[in-house]
Amino acid sequence: MNKKLLTLFLTATIGVTTCLAPLSASAEIGNNLNTVNEKIQKLESKKNSIENELSEITGNIAKNEANAVSLMAEMNSTQKTLKELKQQIEELNTAIAARKEKLAEQARVVQVNGNTQNYADFLLESESFSDVLGRVDVVSKIVSANQSLVKQQAEDKALVAEKQAENEATLKSQTILAAKLESTKTDLMQQQLEKEAVVATIAAEKSVVENEKQQLLATKTAAEKAAREIGEAKNASVINTSVVAGKATTVKTESTPAASTPASSNSWGSVQGAAFGVQGTPYLYGGTTTSGFDCSGFTQYAFSSAGVNLPRTASAQYSASTKVSQSEAKPGDLVFFNQTGSIDHVAIYLGNGNFIGAQSSSGVAVAQINQYYWGKYVVGYGRVN
Repeated sequence: MNKKLLTLFLTATIGVTTCLAPLSASAEIGNNLNTVNEKIQKLESKKNSIENELSEITGNIAKNEANAVSLMAEMNSTQKTLKELKQQIEELNTAIAARKEKLAEQARVVQVNGNTQNYADFLLESESFSDVLGRVDVVSKIVSANQSLVKQQAEDKALVAEKQAENEATLKSQTILAAKLESTKTDLMQQQLEKEAVVATIAAEKSVVENEKQQLLATKTAAEKAAREIGEAKNASVINTSVVAGKATTVKTESTPAASTPASSNSWGSVQGAAFGVQGTPYLYGGTTTSGFDCSGFTQYAFSSAGVNLPRTASAQYSASTKVSQSEAKPGDLVFFNQTGSIDHVAIYLGNGNFIGAQSSSGVAVAQINQYYWGKYVVGYGRVN
């Protein structure tokens, strides 16, 4: 009888001990799951916040693009006005020449230069009183007509000069505005890339934590299954100790940067051919094709013909190039400008103070680094390796 009681006591003790082990493991796993869920919630909240900021940046980029479209419309209008003004100047010069010819014809006898002696001689040569009256009338009409012509000519010249000065000022203002848009575009693109990188990092972290959660759940399921099996064995008076050891493993994933393609050696012949091949192409904010270029889109296009991959913006191209002094600069180097407080314009140096680039006022054209405009804004020169 005592032996039987001892056997039952030992059986019950072993059953309780083996049952508590998986239950304890399950409780610990439950605590770990709570911690993991909190991490996931925090990451999700952080991701939502960054995505909101990214959405705002995207909206600012859209606004900047809209401003660029408006600016291009204004530039096109100004260019059209300048063409009309040039035509007006040509017509005015033709009219001035015709007036001079007419004055010369009218003044074969009387030189209309304000000399009253010539008028007097012309009147004294009259053969009769009626001839005097006729000549007085002729002189009066000639003087009046010539005064009107001279007055009209002076007014026309003043008007044309005023219009020309006004349009040149507008062109200069638009050039500065285009530079500001280029600078803003660079800043916004950088902000966008930074935020996208943060979102990608959060997504990677969340993936790791969710993977950890799935492993914990799998371990918890295994522990609960083991507890059920032990309970069933106890009820059947059969003790089968089933130990399931599960350990969550955190898998850390790291993004591997894509291997950069080495740029081919810079061939000035290819770059030069591509650059001059699109000369006359209109300026287009954000343009990277032969339909229209902005400054950095043009240099990127020209160098791609030589197998050289330049970054998209002027400031990025400045960072990617090897700086050289003005005396060391050679045809095929890049020349950079700062009109608004940061690198906002880039072109290809041709030597002798000349460069070819996509300017907002002229499209793709050759320009000179002189003190009138571009010389005041040169930042430096860069060589593409």
